[in-house]
Amino acid sequence: MGEELQIPTYREFNDYYKAANTPMRSMNDAFHVFRFRDLGDDIVQEMGPYSISYFQIAIGSEIKAKVDVFDLREETEAYTMVVFLPGQILSWKKTGNWDGYLVNFKESFLNLGRIGHQKESFAFLHHVNPLILSLSKKEYRLLRGVFKLMLRESRAFGEEQTMVTRNLLQVLVVYVNRIVSDRDQSGIFVVSPYQQVATRFKSLVLEHYLKEKSVTCYARMLGISSAYLADAVKKVFQTTPKCLINEMTYLYAKTLLSSTDMGIKELAWTLNFDDYSHFVKFFKKMSGLTPAAFRKGLEKKD
Repeated sequence: MGEELQIPTYREFNDYYKAANTPMRSMNDAFHVFRFRDLGDDIVQEMGPYSISYFQIAIGSEIKAKVDVFDLREETEAYTMVVFLPGQILSWKKTGNWDGYLVNFKESFLNLGRIGHQKESFAFLHHVNPLILSLSKKEYRLLRGVFKLMLRESRAFGEEQTMVTRNLLQVLVVYVNRIVSDRDQSGIFVVSPYQQVATRFKSLVLEHYLKEKSVTCYARMLGISSAYLADAVKKVFQTTPKCLINEMTYLYAKTLLSSTDMGIKELAWTLNFDDYSHFVKFFKKMSGLTPAAFRKGLEKKD
C-alpha cells in the first residue's frame, strides 16, 4: 500500500524532464547541469506535488516562481538560490522569466569523502524546511562561474571530464555551504561526533520515513545504540529521534491532505499505519484536529 502514485517520486532525471514537458535529456544518470533557457518554451507552468530521490541546486539572476516544500511556501525572484533535497515534497509554479542554472546530482556522484569531509559535514544537505536564499550579485557571480565550468566540462563525459566535473561540484557544495553558513551563525560545518550522527539520522529519516518509523531501526542503520542516537539528537536538535520521525510523517500527511483527494483510510495505508484509527490518533495528537477536520478547514479557507 506504500507505493501509491498520488505523489510521484522521480528517481531519474529524464523521467522528471518528461513529466515537465521539456525536450532536454541527460546523457549521465548521476549528474546533469543546464541553463534554464535550455528547458524550451513548452515546459509546464506548474508541477507538483512530487518528490525526487536526488539533489537539485539552482541559482538564478531571475527566477520568478512560487515554491512549496512540504506545507511551507516561498516566492523567488532575482538573485536567488534554491536547494531541493531527496524526500522533500515539492511543488512549483512559474510566474515569470527564469534565467540561471540548475544542477541535478546523486550522492554517489558527489562523493564528498574525497575532499576530506563526509556528507554529514554539510548540514544544508539535510534541511527539512525550504532552503531558498537571496544572493548578492557577488555571490551569484561566484556560483555562476562554477556552473559555467561544470557545463563546459560535462559536454563530453570522458574519464578526465568526469573527474573535473565531480571536483567542480564539490567546490560548488563548499561555496553553497559558506553562503548558508553566513546566514546561519549557529554554524553549518559540523565537526563533533554528535553532530555527525544527528545530521546523518535526519538524512536517513528523509529517505525512509514512509516505511520505517522505528528509532531502533535507524540506530541499527547508523551502527550505534538507540541511547547514543537519542543523546546526539537531543544535543544537536533539542528533541528526540521519535519526534523527528513523527514530524516528517506529519508533514507528509498534511501535504497529502491539502494537495490530493486521497481518502483518509488510503492515506493512512500510504503512510504505513497498520490501522486507520492509529493514524487518526497520531494526526490529532500532532495538530489538535482529526484528518477530516483539518481537510474541512482547508476547504473553508478556499
